[in-house]
Amino acid sequence: MKQRIKSVAALLTGLPSRARGALQVLGQDPVAPQNLALLLDEWAKKDDGRTFLLFEGKTFTFGDLSRRVARRSATLATLGVRPRDAVALMMSNAPEFLVNAWAIARLGAVAALINTQVSGAALWHALREAKSKLVVAGREHLPAIQAATRDADGAPPIVWEETRATQGNEALLGAPELPLLDAEPQPIPRPAVTLGDDLYALVYTSGTTGLPKAGRITHARAFTAAYGFGRFTLGLGERDVVYVCLPLFHSSGFLIGAGGALLTGATLALSRKLSVSRFWDEVGDTGATAFVYIGEICRYLVNAAPHPREASHKLTRIVGNGMRPDVWKKFVDRFQPGLVHEFYAATEGNVNMTNLLGLEGSVGRMPPIPWLDNAFLARFDRDVGAPVRDASGRCVACKAGEVGELLGRIDATKVTMRFEGYLGEAATHAKILRDVKEPGDAYFRSGDLLKKDALGFYYFVDRVGDTFRWKGENVSTNEVADALAAHDGVEVAIVYGVAVPNTDGRAGMVALVLQEGGHFSPERFYEHAMKSLPSYAAPLFVRLPETASLTATFKLKKNDLADEGFDPNRVKDLLFIRDDRLRTYAPLDEPTFERIQSGDLRL
Repeated sequence: MKQRIKSVAALLTGLPSRARGALQVLGQDPVAPQNLALLLDEWAKKDDGRTFLLFEGKTFTFGDLSRRVARRSATLATLGVRPRDAVALMMSNAPEFLVNAWAIARLGAVAALINTQVSGAALWHALREAKSKLVVAGREHLPAIQAATRDADGAPPIVWEETRATQGNEALLGAPELPLLDAEPQPIPRPAVTLGDDLYALVYTSGTTGLPKAGRITHARAFTAAYGFGRFTLGLGERDVVYVCLPLFHSSGFLIGAGGALLTGATLALSRKLSVSRFWDEVGDTGATAFVYIGEICRYLVNAAPHPREASHKLTRIVGNGMRPDVWKKFVDRFQPGLVHEFYAATEGNVNMTNLLGLEGSVGRMPPIPWLDNAFLARFDRDVGAPVRDASGRCVACKAGEVGELLGRIDATKVTMRFEGYLGEAATHAKILRDVKEPGDAYFRSGDLLKKDALGFYYFVDRVGDTFRWKGENVSTNEVADALAAHDGVEVAIVYGVAVPNTDGRAGMVALVLQEGGHFSPERFYEHAMKSLPSYAAPLFVRLPETASLTATFKLKKNDLADEGFDPNRVKDLLFIRDDRLRTYAPLDEPTFERIQSGDLRL
């Protein structure tokens, strides 16, 4: 009852802001001058001393940030940064990240937000793809940049800044320090005039499959995210505090969290990174009324030991994506966070919906107005890996409850329905499907499988690549993972398919990360798996890694695990194989592996 009252109150309190946000999203003009970073100056003029940023016990006002951004833009201008130049930004969460990102935008340049976990060829690819004129780095990332660019032709110059509480000792590569350059007297340049169509930032895909691709974020898209999530979804106002522990190089952290706070004048409570042990202390100490989540954060919190402050917070609503059904109710019942606004969106996608009502498990629904609804759920052929087409060559719409791929109609005249694509035409064209409902139309392929109920509410099911076929049946990795994660002692279940010689399809395998102090019982896990899942879906192999294989944005590196397979010569973790005769999971050793490879042991 307490949770329900809190949710209703949050919904009603934010109605004026939500209504305003909806109108602003719909009224976006892609060719009008706009630049989110310049809102800092406007808030500073309105109330210079009001708090905008909280970070590790320090307070920064709108005036503080406005002046720091202006000075940094002057420094970057002396380093040759001009409008439309790409400047690579590789920093961990800190106030300096925002100062640099918004200084780059103030100059009309483009911040290429580099994942701090990438290195080597992937890092050099990201710098090269963006055609970076300059690299702005946190000092701790200099070794990775040095290694990636050491033998590269045309590597951009590097400047650095210390973003940690204590001074590091990394080699400086001969690169100058930004704060020292800031101290040199130089005129503050006038802010560049940027249009909605101009690029604001490049946000890279997570790199779970192949090299990361740079998604193009225009100024209009940045405003749409800030309006759509800051005002329409969360209903933020100047008295709100938004807690963000997601990396700022991720769209949820930068566009939704920081952008939403800046647009609405809310306070941004920034954490250096997710810490389950400190999470509720930071939420409580900052007085957070909302936070931005990724589903795995919620899973970690649910699996953590009780915290003395987990029920004494001021949260009234949260926003994010990826909260799985097995976590949702536990999270809400235990932590009472108010409204859970699960959303569906992709950094580069053109279909966006939000669960405004907190309906359990749903990612929301599209507006009940035809010209605002560009979503099309197409029946999907898993064997072919593409939407089904009828005799006339058109895609077939799913019925209520049927799983299909979500497509988004592309309309260049509407900001919310445009597909800005990636750097590189090949990657962009690969995501466009044509002649979907009528000749000549174009739709964005989300690569996501969803289903829709009779009332129009959508539910996420899987990524297209996150299904595999075994024993003639289609297996959803997410559905299997949800079932296995419910077993006692399991922190994370990572499910994927692995190739087995002399068989069709792929056999199911799960990497189980156990909770602290957890113990794996092969017999009990077998009993749980077979009771919770059909035989074809229960995993054939189990791997026990010490930690989950995650990207910095908490996405599972399934491809790395699938590539290693179940070969004990490649996998150093404990491996098990399902033994239906003994009703257990037996240790998988080299002789057993060789029998599988030769076909002597049939699965």
